[in-house]
Amino acid sequence: FQRGKVGNIRRQEQFRPTSTSHPAPALGVIWSLAIMSLEHLHERYNQFASLSDEVQLFWTLASSDDDGNHENNNLIPDDDDIHIAVAYLLPNPLHEHEMHHWLGFGLSPQGGMIGADMMIYLPPSSSYNGTERLLDVNGVAYSFPMLDKCGQDWKLVNYSLVMPTRSDTHAWHIVETNRSLQSNDVNEDLPIINDSSKLIDRTHVVAAWGLLNLDGVEDESNGRLKTRENISHQAVPTNEHLDLTSIIMPHGPLGRVSSAVRFFASTSESNTAKDVVVDLPYIDLIPEQSFSIPDRETTYKNFCFQVEEYPDLMDALVENDHQVHIVAFHDIIGGSSLVHHMDLHGTTNEVLGSDKRLCRVYMDLVHPWEAGSPKIFELPQEAGIPLGGKNGYRAFRVEVHYHNPRRESGLIDRSGVRLYYSIAKRPHVAGLMLLGDYMLKLRGSYTVGSARKNFSTNAAGMRHSFFCPSSCFSKNRLGLQTDDNNSSSVTVFREVLHMHKSGERMTNIHFDLNGTVVRASEANRFDFSQGAGYASRADLPYRISEGDSFLTTCYFSTRGVVWGSSSGNEMCQTFVWYYPKKDYSLTCGYFDPIARRSVSSMDPVGCEMSYDRGEVATETDLGRLHPSEECQAAESSKRSVHSFEPLSADSWPSLFQLVNNWKQSMSTESINFTTTSNSGDVVPVTESNTPLDEVCHLCPNGQRPTRPDAIVEGFSWTCDELDAAIPVIYTQPQLLFFSSNDVAPCKDYHASFGEMCGCPKSEDKPANASASGPNSKPMGYAEEMTRDDIVRLVGGALLLLTLISLFIRQRISLGCL
Repeated sequence: FQRGKVGNIRRQEQFRPTSTSHPAPALGVIWSLAIMSLEHLHERYNQFASLSDEVQLFWTLASSDDDGNHENNNLIPDDDDIHIAVAYLLPNPLHEHEMHHWLGFGLSPQGGMIGADMMIYLPPSSSYNGTERLLDVNGVAYSFPMLDKCGQDWKLVNYSLVMPTRSDTHAWHIVETNRSLQSNDVNEDLPIINDSSKLIDRTHVVAAWGLLNLDGVEDESNGRLKTRENISHQAVPTNEHLDLTSIIMPHGPLGRVSSAVRFFASTSESNTAKDVVVDLPYIDLIPEQSFSIPDRETTYKNFCFQVEEYPDLMDALVENDHQVHIVAFHDIIGGSSLVHHMDLHGTTNEVLGSDKRLCRVYMDLVHPWEAGSPKIFELPQEAGIPLGGKNGYRAFRVEVHYHNPRRESGLIDRSGVRLYYSIAKRPHVAGLMLLGDYMLKLRGSYTVGSARKNFSTNAAGMRHSFFCPSSCFSKNRLGLQTDDNNSSSVTVFREVLHMHKSGERMTNIHFDLNGTVVRASEANRFDFSQGAGYASRADLPYRISEGDSFLTTCYFSTRGVVWGSSSGNEMCQTFVWYYPKKDYSLTCGYFDPIARRSVSSMDPVGCEMSYDRGEVATETDLGRLHPSEECQAAESSKRSVHSFEPLSADSWPSLFQLVNNWKQSMSTESINFTTTSNSGDVVPVTESNTPLDEVCHLCPNGQRPTRPDAIVEGFSWTCDELDAAIPVIYTQPQLLFFSSNDVAPCKDYHASFGEMCGCPKSEDKPANASASGPNSKPMGYAEEMTRDDIVRLVGGALLLLTLISLFIRQRISLGCL
């Protein structure tokens, strides 16, 4: 306590014991005396973290120096061990010599039971020959854990019972264990890696406790029949078979704890529950008014902001050459547990950034956050994101996805993002690249079965693989930084795998120029209940070099699920943060217009994503096992890269061409894709973009509509948003994905939308009428259109914008220029 080894003790105003058979001492006394009773553990172990009031965690790394420090790398010697003590504050045993609780602790990839590597302590009992046991188990579902079949890794050192002074109602139940830092089997065990760097998320830990059923009751309290399995005795240090479902009673919501720690933090650091950004100025992109969440399952809501709204930031920009750097993000959840994810988008364009009513078309994905992810994200010291000035962000859109499966009403929320910025600009600009199907081209097709039919099959499930070829990582696209081989490269400092609730497994495999697997990220058992994102902890940071490629694969087994944006639909995307960023972010294209000028085959050309799907056999457990082996040894605490055999992506079709063929076969028009110029501006592929010789507003004389919040018939934009968009259509149509050839005369917009938007009526000649008369139109206009034509034209274009704003996670960069 006095040596600074205690971090984050959460004191409550009132301690509530679970037993009331004895009068409780004064408020707070039990907690204070209980903590003092663990002083011997503070003396014995180097590190400490309070997981909750009931659970305290202590540990020592066997190879650490006298100060508890470790070399800062992810590779840990095979002979390194960790010594762990977990103390549980529970009611006293009912009998002096027999304890009636089981105690569990372990590691978790996302913070829940799925994929967890755990130990369970069973005290001595006459029900199993009176011996105490420490079981090595793993979680595959939110049910009874499975005994490991591939070896016992957790080793029992000691169990003890400590009675706090002046308390006869509760006692500390202390289990001391040790285990290797290594993972012995990649499907049952998890390694404890060096997590001292803030580039790596804290290590998720879980603890649970519950009563033992020593009377052999066969049914759970809810009447559901237990599943009894013949558990192999090889995983248990005894010659008997052991049926966990007959002994362990469920812990329930009050008998579990999930937290996160840094096992490799130095003893001088406080092992608090989360990292904190200090001594930096910030702006809050948080709405002023609370939002009333609709009583429907899926809701997307945009909140819009401009840098001019923040006086302190504007002063800093004036004093620092009109630009500072964003260096950290703090995602603030303002009262609702229904926030599924928040995406922060921005624009560097002066025209779009001057009117936040246009925030739907702020397309650069600056910072995504999913429930379950850390709420604080700091960029490395080498990288920042420009804010203000040339190529800096001028305005932002916070898009919040609310997931309300129970369709509750009356709930409000005020969530947003805090941006920390530094006046001292960083050496490099950070970028964000997306892999997988980030534009949801597979929308509406099934994840299991054929693309169009959810047919019955005996396969365990299906995989969907998206290959990003080496042509997307050319020297020109990567930039000037060089790696050890003097080739162009960028440095990746964070990687997140993203699926939804039917997703079961996901991998992102990195190949070098020769097609050799050099690195792989794997969410071996994806747990959507803990969030839609899995942050990779493998070999960070790493480099992408010239000629590298990526294969992103997602696995599913649930039938009847289609690709889409809601929580009940599926996605398969990988977010990759890197530096340095060129003028526009790296991306894997769907359509390469330059390479396709004279090519119409199904084969991918240039920087085009290819795609393949296939059934996954039951005996391979969704690709987790080789068919011939039940246990798969770890290599450097993870699955060997040799286990990820390169698939023959050379024969895969272009995803763009494949989807267009599907659409054509269903008599559906193919999508008119756009490409990105070197400057990052979005322009149509084949259309003219000559500015029109006219100034146009939704209402005559530039007056504002009196019904600004009215939804325009045929699409989801409001009249206020349309009022901001129409002048841009006539000056820079490419910013809104228009061609000047598709723009109607201004008077036709007035006639089509003026009345529904409440435009003031005026007999005066509109200021935007040309000198040749109200019915004349400059060259470049489309022929005069009816109101239905206008609705179809504008509706189609703005509907495309709406879809893009919902589903694209960064500036569109479909071409590979």
